[in-house]
Amino acid sequence: MDKKMKRISIKWRMTIYSAISIFIIFMLCNVLQLILIHTLTTNQEEDQLKKRSKEISTLIKEQSKRKDIKTALSEVFFGNILGENEMIRILDDQGQELLNISEDFPDLENRNTEFGFRRIKEDNEGLLMLTKPLIVGSFKGSLEIGQSVETFDEFMESVFWVLIVGTILSLLLSSIGGQLLARKLLVPLAIMTNTMRKIEDKHFQERMPVLESNDEFSQLSSIFNSMMDRIEASMEQQRRFVEDASHELRTPLAVIHGHLSLLQRWGKNDEEVLENSLQTSIKETNRLIELTNRLLMLTRMDKQEDQESIIACDATEIMNEVIHDYELIYGQLEITEDMTKANRLIAIPQEQLKQVLIILLDNAIKYSGEQKEIAIRSSNHENNYKIEIEDNGYGISQEDLPFIFDRFYRADKARSREEGGTGLGLSIAKDILTKNRGNISAASKLGVGTIITLEIPYTN
Repeated sequence: MDKKMKRISIKWRMTIYSAISIFIIFMLCNVLQLILIHTLTTNQEEDQLKKRSKEISTLIKEQSKRKDIKTALSEVFFGNILGENEMIRILDDQGQELLNISEDFPDLENRNTEFGFRRIKEDNEGLLMLTKPLIVGSFKGSLEIGQSVETFDEFMESVFWVLIVGTILSLLLSSIGGQLLARKLLVPLAIMTNTMRKIEDKHFQERMPVLESNDEFSQLSSIFNSMMDRIEASMEQQRRFVEDASHELRTPLAVIHGHLSLLQRWGKNDEEVLENSLQTSIKETNRLIELTNRLLMLTRMDKQEDQESIIACDATEIMNEVIHDYELIYGQLEITEDMTKANRLIAIPQEQLKQVLIILLDNAIKYSGEQKEIAIRSSNHENNYKIEIEDNGYGISQEDLPFIFDRFYRADKARSREEGGTGLGLSIAKDILTKNRGNISAASKLGVGTIITLEIPYTN
């Protein structure tokens, strides 16, 4: 049954489930109503018969005050007080019948002398009987009174059939209502399905219409649109990345190919051409190696999830180590330090911090012109440790500044190629800082220099 239901569309499943649910609820309500009506009506009938028995007992006692009890129990007297479809019967203490009078009441074949209520069926007619003690003076006996409940039975039968018809009608109406409700509720789902089909056909610009109802479908549409925006942005970034990487790889390969062709033609016997071509080929090969390594690094960082466990390091120690190495390598480099020792460890692995500092110092050196002066400052703040690296280089225009952390972006492509840049360094630095919940920003002015600011959180 479950397998068959799974093959049915959601609309029909909702219709069937809602119809069955409403039908069961309606059936339970009808049964409860029927039981309640039957109980209330039965209690009401018994109360009426009990009151009637009290009235008759009171009349018998009043009559016996003026006459003898046997004279008081006359058919004439009871004929005057006998009601329609009613039976009155009086027995002595031996169970002998002293009086039996009735009007339109069936003859009873089985008599019962036990006190209390009882219901019997005689000649297909429902009867309610009550037997109670009767004590008048020295007389001790019992009073039995009976009434027809045929009207009640007919009423209950009518109620039963009305409920049956109402139940059948409710099943039909609930089926129709369930289908209309399912159709109404599934309209947003149909819109989503059509939108997804369009997206499947490579219409990636398609988006779900967001309803104003602020229900689950509206929230789902918003989440789906947000997801599609991220996917589209990621695809665009991937496309741009492939194009830029292809361009960056094609240029050095073309240069190497050109020089090899030159050597093949006439450079074998010309030492000057041979030396120049070999040097250029080695330079472009090194560029290719650097570019490939950085591309691989970016790929690994894209796959790497955010670090759950924090690996801390001493920022001041790493900075001093990197600065010392650069002062040994570059004799003409002048580094001005204004560093404050970090209050506590910062939340970044030392190798990654070292890599970021190397990228930033390399950039500062490459684009600082002939007189290479770099200022490094650091300071403690409430939640993070701030590091600033300032150069006196060419600077970056305000138009280019927002894009310098994008992959392969270079403000001055000619100068970057001349200096050996790949356009990936700042992107790698930003990715490292982002993975470690830090931040990197830049401020620059053309002809004056650039300040790169790192903000790295402390460990808890």
